[in-house]
Amino acid sequence: MVQDSGWLLMRQLSRSAPRLSLPRKGSAPANAIYVTAMRDRQASAPRQRRLLCTVQRVTGRLVEGLSVREWGDPAAPGVLMWPGLGSTSAYFAAVAEAMPGRVVAVDPPGCGSSPPLEPCTPERLSDLARAVVGACDCWAMVGHSLGAYLAVAVATDPPAGLRAVVLIDGGYMSPSDLAELGWPDAQAERTELVAWLTNNNAHFPDWPTAIREVAVMFDCDVTPALEAYLREELIEVDGEIREPASPERLADLLVAARGRDVPALAPDIAIPTLLIACGKPPEHRALRQQAWQRFADASPYIDLHVAGAWSHNPIIQNPEASSNLIADWLRTQQIAPSL
Repeated sequence: MVQDSGWLLMRQLSRSAPRLSLPRKGSAPANAIYVTAMRDRQASAPRQRRLLCTVQRVTGRLVEGLSVREWGDPAAPGVLMWPGLGSTSAYFAAVAEAMPGRVVAVDPPGCGSSPPLEPCTPERLSDLARAVVGACDCWAMVGHSLGAYLAVAVATDPPAGLRAVVLIDGGYMSPSDLAELGWPDAQAERTELVAWLTNNNAHFPDWPTAIREVAVMFDCDVTPALEAYLREELIEVDGEIREPASPERLADLLVAARGRDVPALAPDIAIPTLLIACGKPPEHRALRQQAWQRFADASPYIDLHVAGAWSHNPIIQNPEASSNLIADWLRTQQIAPSL
């Protein structure tokens, strides 16, 4: 399984915890009450777990044709959060309350409740992200994985008011490096990409298997937030649990986000940028470290934070620590002088 199969970015319920009931995909999100649960590991008692449940009022609306969810004071400046390949705004539900200000999380084109972007080109996708930043009065953008590729393009030509960007494990490897890790060339024929995505499409025989295998895949515990995320992101079709986005739509997004030489854009980044580089799995560390170090060295605006114990999905693996890292860095940018 590839490391960024989009929805595969989750967290779930421990067997002793009650099941959480959330609105299903396609239900109206406006003014819905979402319940999220986070496991808090106390440093003084690492084996003791405390379940923190908070009720959040989440508003949903369409912005520039995209479905978005917003947490927080509607009058506060926004933080745009863009998930990885095939995932949706639900990816950020467990960390939204920790962010400074109002969170604006999107369903990317062709995913969740958002219609596809046709044609889906690198220029149109980055222009769309800039338009959402402006329409939602966002002062910062957080992108995960493929969303972090898109955030680089936005940071090179930031819209008015955008002051900071966070890149969560974008990778920024060369085509040869990606090929060594099993990824196809983004410049490959679309039919080749569709075939590769079809072969790597995640599917499971039942919900317990999906929850258990995804937890192992992403090096995280089975938690209430994982199950909540999975039950919203995945669908049941013909007796199987699978991701809903078609390989064709995912191929369009893959080409649009990686269809340009994103690592070469690093010197053009024009606003403060935090790059969170995750060190696991260890067998890929050396290759990936060379890439993230080259990327960070290319711009004085990039702050590199290497999280050696985190895997590709720290938002899922350790929502408390990852959200604190992002929120604390963003607060330093809130009080920093404008560029």
